[in-house]
Amino acid sequence: MPTLKTTEPFSLSSTAGTDIWRKPPSHNAFNASTFPAVLPLYKLNSFQRARITFALPPGNQLRQYDQAGLLLHLTKPGVPENKTKWLKTGIEWYNDRPYISTVSCDAWSDWSIVPIPEYTSAETRPRATIEVERLAKDQNTVWVYWISRDAEGKETERRPLRELAWMFADVEGWSIGIGGYTCRPTTEGGEGLLEAQFEEGVEFELSD
Repeated sequence: MPTLKTTEPFSLSSTAGTDIWRKPPSHNAFNASTFPAVLPLYKLNSFQRARITFALPPGNQLRQYDQAGLLLHLTKPGVPENKTKWLKTGIEWYNDRPYISTVSCDAWSDWSIVPIPEYTSAETRPRATIEVERLAKDQNTVWVYWISRDAEGKETERRPLRELAWMFADVEGWSIGIGGYTCRPTTEGGEGLLEAQFEEGVEFELSD
């Protein structure tokens, strides 16, 4: 049976100029705030799923590219920092709207966004529940899901957002760190902090 692990609810803030993003020919940013601050490491092949629920500040307090969500960071002894791999998925503020954003990085980063039609007022806080799950029938594949909930918090829909086929192609010697993250890439607008609330902590399952 998988082992279920959870963290306590937490808040997390980031300063301007923080990001997780790798773009050719040489840009490699990995200075976002995470919780835990140093992510505990687990064997990559033990990962089964991870879920996070969180909220950003109201839209009228956000700036371009403000973001928060779930981070999976893959590391291996002897692999330099600019060659580690990762997946981040959550909410990103882009062109005055919140989107469910997913960025994965094998060699270089890619990016996809999905609008949040339920968000209609910049005076409210964008919030979401995101889950990353490894498929039982194809252990090399993980899916990113956006979990819809009703007013009582009951799960109503699992919206599939992204399939990753590379994450478990090579597991030998690789570890995975699992946690929440926030970052505020742009410095336009000053040095103010971005703070997100992770209302249910981080929940994840590992195989024995």
